[in-house]
Amino acid sequence: MHENAVPPSFSIPSIRERMIYLARQEWTLFGRPVADYSGSIPDLIFPEENESTHETQMPFLSRVILYWYKATHLPLLNHEGEVRPWSAAFIVWLARSAGVPKQDLPSTVLHWDYIKHALLAGKNARFIARDAHFFSPNPGDLLCAPRSEAFTRQVQAFKQLRRGPYHCDLVVSKANDELELIGGNVIDAVSMTRVTLDSNGIVQPTEERPWLIVLEQREGNKGER
Repeated sequence: MHENAVPPSFSIPSIRERMIYLARQEWTLFGRPVADYSGSIPDLIFPEENESTHETQMPFLSRVILYWYKATHLPLLNHEGEVRPWSAAFIVWLARSAGVPKQDLPSTVLHWDYIKHALLAGKNARFIARDAHFFSPNPGDLLCAPRSEAFTRQVQAFKQLRRGPYHCDLVVSKANDELELIGGNVIDAVSMTRVTLDSNGIVQPTEERPWLIVLEQREGNKGER
């Protein structure tokens, strides 16, 4: 800051806080759905005043397009005309929009690319990969799980991590026994998932989400804007 510059008269939120604010903003735009895995088919629960939302409906598709093309130049639709999985693009959009540079979290539509980046990162990196069986996540961290039944059988421990399908959500709040996460393409929307913590603050995995990785977000330089 220039020595004669006048400091702001308000508090500027950190990158971590901005990611959380943006995630809550997008969740609100999608109608504040909460993922429900209690039935035989995963479903979304909406507040009574809201109707259901879907990635292919307008104006929600316009948001998905916004997320996608922040992360890649690849076409959003696959060869069958369906929307490609966009959950990683949503995380990239949150990061970029909050001010996270590519060297801290790469632009990609594959969660594994930034998980691998965090696994190889030095101790001073913004995102560092932690074993979810031993590390309790905090708001602003990313919580990740392997995806697909076959791949999940291959990757059941942190030391077994390898390239493959994953899903990550942003932790937006933490209570004594619960986390609230927001992620993209969760049952075709930006949705919240509630996760139970044990007495030590460790995430309890489920069949649908066998949580395995925490990408701990470290604070950047004090002068970050």
